[in-house]
Amino acid sequence: MNLAAEVAELRRRRTERPLPRVRVEHGRTVPVWVLRTAAGAAVAALVLASGRRSGLVLEPVVVLAVLLAAWAVWRPGGLSAHLAVLLAGLMLLGSSVSPVDPAVFWIAPCGYLAVRLCWWAGRSGLRSRVELAVLRRSGGRDLAVVAASLVVGGGAWLVAGVPVGGLVVIGGAALLALAWSLLPR
Repeated sequence: MNLAAEVAELRRRRTERPLPRVRVEHGRTVPVWVLRTAAGAAVAALVLASGRRSGLVLEPVVVLAVLLAAWAVWRPGGLSAHLAVLLAGLMLLGSSVSPVDPAVFWIAPCGYLAVRLCWWAGRSGLRSRVELAVLRRSGGRDLAVVAASLVVGGGAWLVAGVPVGGLVVIGGAALLALAWSLLPR
């Protein structure tokens, strides 16, 4: 049998049986541009919040925040969010509060939110839609990490005036343990 005969036989066999019926149901969806806009807002909020805690001049911080937010909206993905987290950490090094600024514990949830939103926005096309059930699936874990960060951050703010270097280390270790237990390996 030659190639043309084999192709003809394959076509004949393919059309002999009917195709199976498939039923698809869609749930509520969110346009990806909403995720991109939220990712840009989270990146900008992260850079602005950490810049406000440092002793830097406001104008360059605003320019950096706008540039990173535009990058996160235009080309979402991990790089823009991780660069914003790195920049926020570097700006917090210049904070006047020492040895550890308690604002780190309330800026950390913003950084986590920026990374997750950029991750979701980067995984989908601009004109596509994401089903809410998909977002809810990982949303529980994300909310648990953010809630734990806020609780530890609130505790850090309560004892901010008291010398509690050991409590800051314990809080950071608790956050690491929580992230280790909740994040997939």
